[in-house]
Amino acid sequence: MFGNILIVARGADAGQPAVQRAVLCARPGARLVVLDLVHEPMLDGYLGNTVIYEPLRARVVAERRAAVEALGRALSARGFDARGEAAWEYPLDEAVAKHARSAESDLVVLGPADDAIHGLTPSEWRLVTSCAAPVLVARGEPKKAYRKIVAAVDPFHVHSKPAALDLSIIDHARRLAEGQGAELSVVHCYTSPEHFAPELGGAVRAETDVRREALERLVGQAGLPKSAARLTGGAAPHVLLRQMAARGEVDLIVMGALARGRFEEWLIGSTAERVLVGSDADVLTVKPASGR
Repeated sequence: MFGNILIVARGADAGQPAVQRAVLCARPGARLVVLDLVHEPMLDGYLGNTVIYEPLRARVVAERRAAVEALGRALSARGFDARGEAAWEYPLDEAVAKHARSAESDLVVLGPADDAIHGLTPSEWRLVTSCAAPVLVARGEPKKAYRKIVAAVDPFHVHSKPAALDLSIIDHARRLAEGQGAELSVVHCYTSPEHFAPELGGAVRAETDVRREALERLVGQAGLPKSAARLTGGAAPHVLLRQMAARGEVDLIVMGALARGRFEEWLIGSTAERVLVGSDADVLTVKPASGR
């Protein structure tokens, strides 16, 4: 469970997914900061007319602040160290990342906006890649505790993925599994060469043994029993979203988000992107310790 959570609010409704999920992921007495970012493009200003627009912006922020502060007080009444904040700041990714750093948040929780395209808005995509804290996208039923958590790992560190990232993914998944009494599976998905060349059966079986041993070694290094390791054939998005989700075997996916390429604020790797776009379950993205 987490002790210092930044909640990206969509207004002051206590029933919104981000708030409900954050409460379930918080340990007793945790610090919860409910952040309502205000930006109305129509009030950005017109020809420098600050006399009209600055008071209007201040009034809108004050109204939103009063509402979100009331939400903070309601959470405090439930035993949390909670407060609500509102500020005129944009874009969302830069503002949230700044507040998360300032508050030393160990988790950021958000529910996708109603106008999100392909799962997240452009600013939310950038937040997933740029925020140093893990980002939890709440899409599942927010009032239900997690029952089946999947940590998606790759012990072979393809695409220059840092070796320590898998251990961090497992650690975050375990914290939530232990706090909510959930079943934790550490899953390594891979596409077998036999899919393309059936005659390679013997060599493929040897490769499978190597992968299983590597996965079990990683699981043991994380302090988990071998029974938590699950080696599965197939591309990760297909396995996680179509097979496991269809069988009711996952309601939280924990995975790495590793920015790559010249435009790092956009490129997080095809697996993470496809899962974030297609998942009906919650997705927790974890980045390397450097924050990249």
